[in-house]
Amino acid sequence: MTLENKKYTLDTGEQIYLSNLIGSRGLVLFFYPKAFTPGCSREIAEYSKRKDEFISLQYNIVGVSADTVEDQNKFACDLAVDVPLIADVEKDLVNQFNLWGEQTNTKGEKFIGIKRSTFIINSQLEVTDEFDGVDPVGHIQEVLDRIESKINN
Repeated sequence: MTLENKKYTLDTGEQIYLSNLIGSRGLVLFFYPKAFTPGCSREIAEYSKRKDEFISLQYNIVGVSADTVEDQNKFACDLAVDVPLIADVEKDLVNQFNLWGEQTNTKGEKFIGIKRSTFIINSQLEVTDEFDGVDPVGHIQEVLDRIESKINN
């Protein structure tokens, strides 16, 4: 799948083309259900903490949820998030990846929302790898390992 190079609104309110968010080799685009929830907070904190590892591989990281710009901004500020967050209120990206629907949270409760997933995208906006229904923190090393294997092969 190749993504359209559309403009999206970041947590800062800035509108930016998807292609402007890509590192020289690619982009890690991670989708999370909702700002301020425990799993999402852990995931964002871990990506922020490990950002330099991705940057050294020439990949940028961007988080996506359907939260408003205001909620994304507050979330980013409260957690000192060091990666851009897309406020996909219209669910454009979410629907392109078919991630909206019934989900189960960490407490086993059902809700309608975004399925926690991560995608590796190359510099031509082509999706090359998918990590579906991931653990909020555990999958990040797996994403790094996959990127390193791409670079080394």
